[in-house]
Amino acid sequence: MNHQPCPKHVARQRGLTLVELLVAVALMLMVTAGTVALYSVNAGSNKTVDASQSLDDTARFVFELVGQAIRNAGYPGAVPEDADEGTLRRTVVNPFDACSAKPKIKPCPILGFDNSKVAGTTGAVGGNNSGGVNASDSLAVRFNGASDSVKQRDQGRGNESITTCGGNAVALTTDESQLGMSIFWLKEYNGEPELYCTEEYYQADSPKGWKKSSNPVARGVEVFQVVYGLDCAGSCSSDGIPDRWVRATDIKDVDWVYVRAVRIGLVLRGSPGSSQGSREVEDATEHDLYPLGKGFSAGQSASDFKFTPSKTDGRLRRVYTSTFMLRNVVDKPPPTP
Repeated sequence: MNHQPCPKHVARQRGLTLVELLVAVALMLMVTAGTVALYSVNAGSNKTVDASQSLDDTARFVFELVGQAIRNAGYPGAVPEDADEGTLRRTVVNPFDACSAKPKIKPCPILGFDNSKVAGTTGAVGGNNSGGVNASDSLAVRFNGASDSVKQRDQGRGNESITTCGGNAVALTTDESQLGMSIFWLKEYNGEPELYCTEEYYQADSPKGWKKSSNPVARGVEVFQVVYGLDCAGSCSSDGIPDRWVRATDIKDVDWVYVRAVRIGLVLRGSPGSSQGSREVEDATEHDLYPLGKGFSAGQSASDFKFTPSKTDGRLRRVYTSTFMLRNVVDKPPPTP
């Protein structure tokens, strides 16, 4: 029988040296730190993507709501012929003919104010330099309603084809003081700017006749800027296309009749920490935003064409701009002032 020779000395098993242990711990910490950093980046990225989608949805909703109101601006109203049992419609006298922004003169479909805050009283649409949130503007849109019968009209009831920004039906009227109106403006609530819709409409069977309410429709609207496209005002030929864009303060009372388009500029902001690129900078102009578009604002001297956030607060901000043409154009010229 053969026997394998056994070594006289068997090496003992040894553990890690202190240096090896420290190296292992360092590697473990590096892997852990990398994992945590990767998770934080992914979490921040997801938050930014969610905030971006939310801002897009808010802008889409605002433009749909304001755009519908602008398209209703100046609607003259229509009522069925009683003899035809509602099968035919006729247009009533246009309450917007020869409109003017001056009091006691026919109202205009569109009326706006710069740097405007809207009061809570009925008929208030704002005023120039009255303290709008971030110098934001107010926009008032007037329109007649629609009723399915003279009886329904006399009751102050609309058929819901023409509604305010709050979704309430506006009835047909021949009284210029009873037109429907939607007003858009900004207000802060608990430190957060919101776009408000103030609606006014007349109902003959209500205690005071007028019904008015103001409600927020979009949160995080930091800037609401409006400019107006004027067709040729004066002796030149009108073609229905805007020749120049001006602010509300640059429009004379009798020139609102020449408004053919409205351009809306928004700055929307997300929740704190929704922007991954937040950092402190010495030059504040790096954060300049142009609600109506940088190219559009170039050469403009008005400070409200540019918005600079007061501080870097980690909020994602985006600019949205849209232009709306008026469908119902007033044909008759305004009265001589």
